[in-house]
Amino acid sequence: MRKSLLIIATLIIINSSVYPCFDTYLFLNKGSMVYPYKSAVLELTGEYSVNQFENPHEDAFLSNGSFYYGLGEKFSFQLSLGSDEKSRDNFKLDFYSIKAVYNMHTSNLNDYTLDLMLQYRRGMNNTLDEIELSLPNIFRFSELTYVIHPVANYSVNDKNYQIGGHTGIFYDFNESGVIGFGAEYASPQSGSYAGERITKSEVAASIFLGAKIGNFLYVQNELAKGLSNSRDFGFALTAKFLI
Repeated sequence: MRKSLLIIATLIIINSSVYPCFDTYLFLNKGSMVYPYKSAVLELTGEYSVNQFENPHEDAFLSNGSFYYGLGEKFSFQLSLGSDEKSRDNFKLDFYSIKAVYNMHTSNLNDYTLDLMLQYRRGMNNTLDEIELSLPNIFRFSELTYVIHPVANYSVNDKNYQIGGHTGIFYDFNESGVIGFGAEYASPQSGSYAGERITKSEVAASIFLGAKIGNFLYVQNELAKGLSNSRDFGFALTAKFLI
């Protein structure tokens, strides 16, 4: 059964022409991480992690749904609800989060943006309480997009903080598809989910694929491999619907 799941996941990644880290919709529209003014977007995400290939019972799964809305030219927010990471056969809505994104700077040529992200995430059983602060820097050179994203995460319950970051380079195919490569240190390669995800890593590398499908659907995939003090393998599939 586990081998079948991995084969299906790989086929999805190969055949659906999906995409990279952060946000396919924003990358293809050449914006910062702030959602456009008065835009509303619904996102559905599922992530599957293989902790050890020789021990399938330790595989983990999480899923969540998010709603994004642009409140102004430089400010947007996100509300999320989902099932936190647990064994693959166990689903339960057990966390919620809210994130605010503010565009601090956009260059005159729109080839550089700097945003401030602040996210609060809490478990419904009070076992999880996290605050995450990050500063995504996005550089654009024709069809290439380069991202440097430092991240600081603080666990209120454990009174523990972690500083990390991730980086990636992406190529835009006629503003309809993207391929990218990323690397991380103690940081998830997505702004949508605070805390540990996919590789639960100190160090990991990733491949990203994505595409715009029609006028209202954006799909993205992430295939991640742990390199040091990390899980063996993980993948994520995300779909965004413009409302």
